[in-house]
Amino acid sequence: MRVDDVELIRANLRGEMARRGKSKADVANALGCSPQYLGRKLNGDAMLTVTDLDRFAKIFNLNFYQLMMLLLQPIDSIKQVNK
Repeated sequence: MRVDDVELIRANLRGEMARRGKSKADVANALGCSPQYLGRKLNGDAMLTVTDLDRFAKIFNLNFYQLMMLLLQPIDSIKQVNK
């Protein structure tokens, strides 16, 4: 996986957390780590593992494949509908 892909995954994880109303504390608790360590993973200061991504999928009520399809979309392609 290219570095650009990893950065895209991190950015889209942060965006998906916001869209779903999940705080760092909520997600960190579900991942079994501190909010500070989760922040390091999301900012690229610590490694984001496949196990982490599998746990994110469960938090978002998705399977791993669905999560990866969502996370590998360019941010510009994610449309939001304004009501």
